[in-house]
Amino acid sequence: MDLIARYLQAVKFWLPKRQQDDIIAELSEDLRAQLEERESTLGRKLNDLEIEALLRQRGSPLLVANRYLPQQSLIGPLLFPIYVVVLKIVTLISLIPAFVGLIAGIVSRVLGNMVGTGWTPPFAAIAGHFFDGWFSSLAIVTLLFAVLERTPAKTEILEKWNPRKLPPLRPANSIPRSSSIFEISGLLCLLVWWVVAMAPPLRIHLGTFHVSVVSSWSFVYWAVLALSAATTILSITNLLRPWWTTQRAAVRLLLDTAGGAVFCWSLQAHLVQTVTWENSTPEKSAYTVLQLNLWLGRMFPWAVAITVVIAAVGVWRIVKTRRRASARPAMHTALV
Repeated sequence: MDLIARYLQAVKFWLPKRQQDDIIAELSEDLRAQLEERESTLGRKLNDLEIEALLRQRGSPLLVANRYLPQQSLIGPLLFPIYVVVLKIVTLISLIPAFVGLIAGIVSRVLGNMVGTGWTPPFAAIAGHFFDGWFSSLAIVTLLFAVLERTPAKTEILEKWNPRKLPPLRPANSIPRSSSIFEISGLLCLLVWWVVAMAPPLRIHLGTFHVSVVSSWSFVYWAVLALSAATTILSITNLLRPWWTTQRAAVRLLLDTAGGAVFCWSLQAHLVQTVTWENSTPEKSAYTVLQLNLWLGRMFPWAVAITVVIAAVGVWRIVKTRRRASARPAMHTALV
């Protein structure tokens, strides 16, 4: 019985003082009844090892005390799923402009260095403001949900719902709008940079290091521009109608494969024409051009492998789109 007394004392330590006596009395009575039931079954008194096993089944004193305590959490399980969704929305709204600002800042810095001005618009500062606003928004949302958690009317608010107002069934092969928004943002930044910085005749100036490319670069430039613009239009379509269709999945496969083919071709096309730098000699420049084209060519097998993987993903997307599209009518028929 000494073990039980010590056990009750340990549980009592973790309980609020105002409730200690009542809870310990209830727990003591429950333990006594369980002990008597076990002794009645065995027809004898329990030894210390058997009492220890009985207490182990009950759980540690801290765990037992926690069952009697009110659940103390900043945001309870009832509101937590809604809280997570709101955080995702706030993050999406706040961070997309921040990332766009960062990318624009990088592009503007590169362009400034190319033209020799060194001028950079304050995109980085704008992105910093968005990041600060994101943290502030997270804090405000958390505070509002913590207050709502302690509002007696929260359960009543969540219980007042109408089944007829439930959202319609999501279409098969749905596309998260967040991925479409990120994709559109990245493609728009790529298009701006590509038009401003990579137009033929292409000459790259990085300090005293100058690179020019052959005239066949025009094919790469216009091909990438057309494919990127087409992919942007497809992403905008996916944003407005966020589900894959077989036709759109096939178009995406075609665009991705064509883009991979253009990239693979450019690696083998010996695009680098001249390379010069301060105090360079014709021999060193020619050797550098040879090495650059050689190393670009060595990347060709890896580019082909990546293109094959991307194409395989596109084929799987088409197969999955067809399967889900055919499964949805069957499921609807079964429900009816």
